[in-house]
Amino acid sequence: MKPLEIRKQISIFISLSDWKAIRAEAARQKIPMTELCRRWMRPEMSRLLRRNEAADGRNGDD
Repeated sequence: MKPLEIRKQISIFISLSDWKAIRAEAARQKIPMTELCRRWMRPEMSRLLRRNEAADGRNGDD
C-alpha cells in the first residue's frame, strides 16, 4: 500500500464570473469544484512532475 503523501492547499483569485462558471460546471458534473479543478490541473501536473524527474536525473541527484 502506498504511504499517504502530505497534502497542501492552494488558493487563487479569479473573477466572480469565472467562479460562477466553474461552480455551474461542477454542479453539472455533480462533483465538488475542487475536484473539477484537480481534474483540469492533472494533465499539466503530470507533465511538470515528469519534467522535474527528468531534470533530477540529469543533475545526478540520486
